[in-house]
Amino acid sequence: MEKEKVIEAALFMSPKALTIDELKHVALVESRLETKALIEELMHFYNNRKSALEIVSLPIGYQMRVKNKYEDFVSHLATDSLFSKGVMKTLAMIAYKQPIEQSTVVRYRNNKAYDHLRVLFENGFLKKEPKGRTYILTTTTKFIEYFGKDFGKKK
Repeated sequence: MEKEKVIEAALFMSPKALTIDELKHVALVESRLETKALIEELMHFYNNRKSALEIVSLPIGYQMRVKNKYEDFVSHLATDSLFSKGVMKTLAMIAYKQPIEQSTVVRYRNNKAYDHLRVLFENGFLKKEPKGRTYILTTTTKFIEYFGKDFGKKK
């Protein structure tokens, strides 16, 4: 079995970023150092072949994804979103303006924002810290893993 190809297949199949330990385990690699070297070889391979795909290093692991410049052309082919359009608009606002007070989100998105926030907290995409009578909202590493770090940013 070619360990590098197993790592590549794992990154291709996984909808989320994978840690070095997860990749080490799936490819039956002896050490984390060897696993990291194999990942770096794959990253180099994708960069040199001028592919529409890339392997990126995120704070939570590694992920294979479509490069940003091609995403607009193919994103409609992806499966339906995990959330409704309203929830996505609320999430986009938070991602773009974070850190943001919950009261501000509700003021701009109306009272339905409370339902949107509940869904986002339950799914692990947001975190909150108390500030007086409201909360400060920010996205989580799960958000970055699922949507990428450029979600909600102006192009």
